[in-house]
Amino acid sequence: MLAEKLGMDPFELRLQNSLKPGESKCTGFVVEEWPFPEVMKSVRPHYERALKDATPYRTGRIRRGVGLGAGAHGVGRVGEDATAVVELLPDGGVSVCAAAADPGEGNDSMLSQITAHVMNIPMEKIQLQTRETDLTASAGPAAGSRITFMIGGALIVALEQLKEAMKATGAKTSQDLAAAGKPARYVGVKKNQDVKPGEGPSFVTDIHGVQMVELEVDTETGEVKILKITAAVDPGTVINPHNVTGQLEGGLDMGVGYALREEYIPGKTIDWYTSKFPSIRNNFDMEIVLTQTPRAKGPLGATGVGEMCLVPTAPAVINAIRNATGAWVCDLPATPDKVKAAIAALTK
Repeated sequence: MLAEKLGMDPFELRLQNSLKPGESKCTGFVVEEWPFPEVMKSVRPHYERALKDATPYRTGRIRRGVGLGAGAHGVGRVGEDATAVVELLPDGGVSVCAAAADPGEGNDSMLSQITAHVMNIPMEKIQLQTRETDLTASAGPAAGSRITFMIGGALIVALEQLKEAMKATGAKTSQDLAAAGKPARYVGVKKNQDVKPGEGPSFVTDIHGVQMVELEVDTETGEVKILKITAAVDPGTVINPHNVTGQLEGGLDMGVGYALREEYIPGKTIDWYTSKFPSIRNNFDMEIVLTQTPRAKGPLGATGVGEMCLVPTAPAVINAIRNATGAWVCDLPATPDKVKAAIAALTK
């Protein structure tokens, strides 16, 4: 809306007004990394191509539009901490104990891959204990974008202690450490920095994302068809590309459902069907563009993905409807009746 009032391309408005490393958020929290401009630039050729593709469909009943949504989502609250425990095993493998339930983020593979990388051992020599509360210490909620950054960070602290003990003693197994008078079990804690009183809450790092929606609108019925979404994201160092891509694709699907269909109506919404959740019939093309700017405080330079998958989607859909028809629909979901009414209001 602001870009329209200024007569600017919405892409350039976002790029021009990006925060920069060394600048502060509104809370006074100074950011060390801010690769949002790089993410924007990675999607530029896709944006220019999409605008050209939509040009022949600017008039007539079926019209095409292109919309952008962008944002940064905080990862790792200031002042919070997480704990992970590692233990060298008799066969030279490593046991990892961490309260990191896996609700679909790929936490098990993340913990295994970090351990294999840091200790230079094969994955099959790693044992995970992530579901037993009597074996794990407090690590905060297993939610959203924080697990890789916080618990992965705590894991590296513990692994580095173990590596140092093994290096100092030449140990290869737990028996070797015991013979040298060293423990086989080490506790790692990741503690985020605090902010000064009065500066307000913020996050230690951020994940940045830009999503571009290409869609068609039937101006007579108000039906909206998503053709493609291109999602450009910088999650820092990518530990598992399949996990990142899967998270993003799921977020795009969920975000379109939120934008166009899903609505809770008391007394009427009683199950998955009546909530109009997305199904394979609502599928659309997706393209993921990843840039990797290592985060100084992240494990192996990683941040996380989580919520960023969903944050820009609905705004991008609504902007694309506007671009296609000239109509704003600001009451979600943008159902056909709302889109049709918004288009009709343009002629009044």
